[in-house]
Amino acid sequence: MAYTAPVIYYDLYANVPDAAIRDFVTRQRLGRLVTADGDGQPHLGLFPFLFLGDRVEMHLNRDDEQLADLRTNPRCVFEVDEVLGTIPSHWLDDANAVFATAYHRTVVYECRATLTDDAAVLAAQMQRLLAHYQPEGSHQPVAAGDPMYQRPLGMLTAVQLEVRARKVKWKLAQNRDRAARTALIGKLRQRGRPEDAAAADALQWTLDHEAAK
Repeated sequence: MAYTAPVIYYDLYANVPDAAIRDFVTRQRLGRLVTADGDGQPHLGLFPFLFLGDRVEMHLNRDDEQLADLRTNPRCVFEVDEVLGTIPSHWLDDANAVFATAYHRTVVYECRATLTDDAAVLAAQMQRLLAHYQPEGSHQPVAAGDPMYQRPLGMLTAVQLEVRARKVKWKLAQNRDRAARTALIGKLRQRGRPEDAAAADALQWTLDHEAAK
């Protein structure tokens, strides 16, 4: 079916160096947390985060339904992705519509959550997040005893996601030969949609990665 992109983790889409995956995840600004309540109903939220290799740090409002999920079931999924857009089928085949496809980078972590309401832990975590998102500083350091921060910290719970497993899918036309990918890169750059330059760069990365082996 045209434009479908099922998340099946084929080896050719997962052949990505660990350093490249870590750089990609670290550069993302938001990630998706997937939890489930006691009845199995899944919930999804989009959050700022800090990736530390073996764990992910974030915080949730104490009224967040996903926090209630994690208190019941600490198993969860954290996912980051980059949507790189679609191409029409006729770029690959003049007649067959199934050649229409979508390109993206996706990394999924299967995790186990640890939660704490300790204000000192929250303050330290928030300082790490600020160092990542706001490296220029320009704020008063977060401290548990600071009256300015006591009320906000009292509304939050620190979440640490221990990474138990990882799945990778960088769907970047690796199933096409070099000539086909080179042609696709040219078409993307020529078309010039807002996402096309990033998609072309990503496809070029696959060629450079293979050439460097």
